[in-house]
Amino acid sequence: MALTLLAMLAGPVPVASAAALQAPPGDCATTLRCDLAELEPVPMAERVEMVRDLQQQHGPAFEPGFRRWAAIVGVMSAARDRGVGGPGTWMSVTNAGLLEAMERGLAHGLDPEADVYGNPGALRWSSYLTNLAAGRLTSRPRHDEEWSKAEQASLDHGDRIARTQFDLRPTPSEQRFKQLTDLYRWAMQHEKELPAQLGALTPVLWWFTDVRNEDSYRISAEIAMTVSFGPPGIESLTRLLLEIQLKCPACASPLPVPAQAGAR
Repeated sequence: MALTLLAMLAGPVPVASAAALQAPPGDCATTLRCDLAELEPVPMAERVEMVRDLQQQHGPAFEPGFRRWAAIVGVMSAARDRGVGGPGTWMSVTNAGLLEAMERGLAHGLDPEADVYGNPGALRWSSYLTNLAAGRLTSRPRHDEEWSKAEQASLDHGDRIARTQFDLRPTPSEQRFKQLTDLYRWAMQHEKELPAQLGALTPVLWWFTDVRNEDSYRISAEIAMTVSFGPPGIESLTRLLLEIQLKCPACASPLPVPAQAGAR
């Protein structure tokens, strides 16, 4: 049984399957053999469940109760609810690149001989998962830097495929959303320096960048999508800010008031 599973993980995807067949998302999460072309037509709602299945079925091999992709579930849930990122869009292809990298990263982490389908993000996720299992990511800044770089490499690969194989470029709204998420990952890669700048606001940073917190990433993605795909309505933004206040006690603390020049 174990040898059969390893053969499934390492074996190449038949050309006919990748080009003509769309595997059910549940099967993709089990076999880890769906490539970007198979994943791209899958609706966002099914992709969300697929990531949940990936965490549940394979994540515990690297960490008990693995929830390190809850952040991705949160962002994709926001896209599902907003109705963006549907098949045939730039956002759909880049997201499919991320899913492929997660799948093959798991496969490569379980078997170093497994094919990564030419996706650099898969190698990044494999390294991340291996380091996580070995206890080398106990430092929050190091963990978040490695996690964010794996996600970035995966999305960059999806972007390249969208441009070269699907002839897709981001719309102005998609480009704005991409820039906001790039900023998020930049913050995750500079968590060693940011606390000194943020001071009393540092707990807010930790809440928003905790990759195990589906709520924080869903809310952040909803705000980014509201701003990007707009027009941003006062009611929707107010609702999201109130939700942050409820779910993040540290975020509800009053902001420090800077001392004015000459104040005694």
